[in-house]
Amino acid sequence: MVSAKNLLSLIESTLLGPTSPTPSQRIELLHAIRHSLPTLQNLLSYPPPKTSDRVQVQSKEVRLPDSGPISLDDQDVQIALKLSDDLHLNEIDSVRLLVSANQEWGLLGREPLEIFRLAAGLWYTERRDLITALYTLLRAVVLDQGLEPDLVADVQRFLDDLINAGVRKRLISLIKELNREEPAGLGGPNCERYILDSRGALVERRAVVSRERLILAHCLVLSVLVVRASPKDVKDVFSALKDSAAGLSGGTDTLRHQITYSLLFSLVVALISDALSAVPDKTPVLSRDASFRHEFQESVMVAGNDPVVEGYVDCLRSSWVVHLMLIHDGLDAKDTAANASSNNDIRNIYSCLEVIFSNNVFQSWLNKILLTPAYQNDDEDMIYMYNAYLHKMITCLLSHPLAKDKVKEAKEKAMSALSPYRLSTSHDYTVDGIGHFQNATESAPQTFVSLLEFVSEIYQVSAICCFFCPGC
Repeated sequence: MVSAKNLLSLIESTLLGPTSPTPSQRIELLHAIRHSLPTLQNLLSYPPPKTSDRVQVQSKEVRLPDSGPISLDDQDVQIALKLSDDLHLNEIDSVRLLVSANQEWGLLGREPLEIFRLAAGLWYTERRDLITALYTLLRAVVLDQGLEPDLVADVQRFLDDLINAGVRKRLISLIKELNREEPAGLGGPNCERYILDSRGALVERRAVVSRERLILAHCLVLSVLVVRASPKDVKDVFSALKDSAAGLSGGTDTLRHQITYSLLFSLVVALISDALSAVPDKTPVLSRDASFRHEFQESVMVAGNDPVVEGYVDCLRSSWVVHLMLIHDGLDAKDTAANASSNNDIRNIYSCLEVIFSNNVFQSWLNKILLTPAYQNDDEDMIYMYNAYLHKMITCLLSHPLAKDKVKEAKEKAMSALSPYRLSTSHDYTVDGIGHFQNATESAPQTFVSLLEFVSEIYQVSAICCFFCPGC
């Protein structure tokens, strides 16, 4: 079995090196990743604590796999059991960590707390190497990195097998599980808060786990461009998105926001790419499932009570309606079953557009995502991809006849609000939630104005005239 450190080193030297890999490097890479398939398939899955193993550690003599008996002293036992308790790790694996930490750092004469932090840091480094290895493979296939087509095709086949074997389900589960206040996640109340990283720097465990979650979320986004998302994948990610958004209320944690953005864009990319069928060798999955459209329409249109969560769901609705529009445009008008489905889709499109424009989803995109420091400081390649799919989304939305009617209606409302008569009247007042009177025209940004700002942000002004001033 290839270690996580060696696997990552091999992947990076082959795929990210300054020169094209040699035939021997390619063979070595493919051999290594194929032998790592079980490890990546069960990503970050480790044997849990076990009573018999705990007893063995307490006996002060442990036999590691492929090793002779190891004698422990009282301090070794104490640290090994603390590692097991704090990391939800098997006791024998905790001893292995101590042995590895001693080989890496030399533990003689160090304090118990420092030894614990070094061993825990080594464990998190192994985890990070494994996650980064998967992330690098996904990037090699999805992003244009100038690699030879044959090599990309080989990596693609491996990733196809990996995703079809369930790694995407594992990614979704990990993003949720690692966010829990427990030893297997962010750490419980009695867990040590700090670890020592590979440089020997003291870092907060919570920050390390949050960074893991972000890389996993980026892997999730990339995975939907390698293998189409299934209806269950979409439903599971939608559930994870709502949970993640609910945890943002009142918080300013950059990583938490970036993770939530990745969950949202996993859905945006999945819905838009599937409906567009942009890649010839990838058959649409969601677009051909009428029962999924019915079920997901009901789920995505349910109004929530949490305004933060509702803002993210609004953003999702904008990609969902484009998904429906693209499917409707592609249905065969001569097919009776397709006509019945088409009528349902039109009703769903109308209801979704109504909510999108009444809730001013474009302002949600701006305020909650695009204009935030968390979004603008995310990984550059991921932002580029996010913006590319927002580009596709808004292009499809604004070019569709049904959406054009709503845009025209929003424009008329905005112009009406600016008319001299409206501005001079003294009766357009509302009462806000705390009893203060305010002018109704100033209560919230006009949807049409927000739409202009949204398009400007996506296209950086240059394409606005194409949509709103065709005669210019």
